[in-house]
Amino acid sequence: MARQNTRGRGTRVLIDETPTEVQGGKPWWRGMAITGVVFLVLVILAVFMSLSGGGGGTGVGGSSDGQSQTPPAEKNTTGGDTKSTAKKLVNGVPVGYTHNQAGVVQAAVNYQVARSSAAYFTDEKARHATLTAMMTSQALERQIQNDDTGMQQVLTSLGITAGSADELVARGAAMGTRVTTYTDQVATVEVWMAGLVGVTDKNAPMPVSASWTTYTLTLQWQSDDWKLNAITSVNGPTPLDTGSDSPTSVDEFRTADREFNAPPYVG
Repeated sequence: MARQNTRGRGTRVLIDETPTEVQGGKPWWRGMAITGVVFLVLVILAVFMSLSGGGGGTGVGGSSDGQSQTPPAEKNTTGGDTKSTAKKLVNGVPVGYTHNQAGVVQAAVNYQVARSSAAYFTDEKARHATLTAMMTSQALERQIQNDDTGMQQVLTSLGITAGSADELVARGAAMGTRVTTYTDQVATVEVWMAGLVGVTDKNAPMPVSASWTTYTLTLQWQSDDWKLNAITSVNGPTPLDTGSDSPTSVDEFRTADREFNAPPYVG
């Protein structure tokens, strides 16, 4: 079988291209359970996961000049705006990608965004449905177990309960992609993500904060589609913050999360 190697100078392959089960090493969210505000913020932002994605409402806020406004809709259960893609949706996740590099890049971005919503953190049923739509058959059970354990640790650290789940903000969008290896059966794609995660409560241990993470996703051609088989992550590249020293209030973040659409899926 012909093999195309897309490594460029300076490209670092973070994961082997051979199809394997999801990495059994320390998931990005494990450190989130560390107590203490400083450590909590640093660790969550450093590893803001595979989950680093968007889970905002799907309604569009109107202007404040007295014109009519469109009421915000309920939050998506996946990280991307389902109205932004023409692809078939399974459990809210875009599927059905072309059997080429363009298709595997779209799958990598969309799968990472889909795992990044607030509902993915707080709703076990939604999380399992999301993973079922995107994972390979051999990786699904392991990823469900890892994510269930990790998400519970995150919620405990953030003080999120069933009654306060709506206060969690989690969004993410892709800044860029890079294919490091590709064949017609397995590919490795790096996705550079910017994300938001935190709680819209003045007394919360972690306010809404930004993160920058590069995820390395191994995808396998299975059942006539690209499916996710393994995930790893590293921090950055992280830009210098040259904005205001005064962060936006939790009330403003709560409003923005409800009124802005989730980040769009690609393709």
